[in-house]
Amino acid sequence: MDQTEIDKIFYRDGYRMAQSYLDQELSSVQMGEAIKALYSAVDELLEAFLQRAGAEGQPVSCIKGCAWCCYQEVFAITHEFLYLNEYVNKSLSEADRISVLERAREKVKISMNLTVEEQLKVRSACPFLDSGTCMVYEARPMACRIYLSASEPSCKKEHDQASDKRSFPGLFDFPLRAGRMMNEGFVTWLKKAGLQVSELPIEQGYSSMLNFGQTMKEWVNSKEI
Repeated sequence: MDQTEIDKIFYRDGYRMAQSYLDQELSSVQMGEAIKALYSAVDELLEAFLQRAGAEGQPVSCIKGCAWCCYQEVFAITHEFLYLNEYVNKSLSEADRISVLERAREKVKISMNLTVEEQLKVRSACPFLDSGTCMVYEARPMACRIYLSASEPSCKKEHDQASDKRSFPGLFDFPLRAGRMMNEGFVTWLKKAGLQVSELPIEQGYSSMLNFGQTMKEWVNSKEI
């Protein structure tokens, strides 16, 4: 089976997951369940991939405390921001929520007037990074979940030499493609249902959502964010 056919399979999986959870009841509660199921499916896929990599002697360098990738620009989509915000409100203290928002707004000042290409060269800590640990790990966006490296030195080099186009982290291709296609299929269903969907850097999307007081319920009721 060629790569195009494999991509189509994961795309359909994402589309059908949104459809199965939301076709009969498009509500904020069901949306949360659908996103949770999407992330769980990707996590299970990654776990199987890690087991196979281990069995084949293929090293995987991602461990708790390694945060080189947390300094590059992360893009997320509307449904991910809203799911993230619900997690933040349930799991973080008021002091932590304030600190996260302040860091997000500071990072927005750096990224908001840059082109996408320029944003990708900036190295500035994710607002959810605290002492080398992700504060929202369980609710992290798809881009973070599927970023799996075989070489920590290559990640450090890419961090230190962000402007060098020849510097690439040693990422596994399969998780990246599978997760992206599942998310794309999921988003396609959301758009078909009439929901407004946009992709933004994590600090811009999160701070903008809070600035305008947007909620999952409002979005599901077709209020654009």
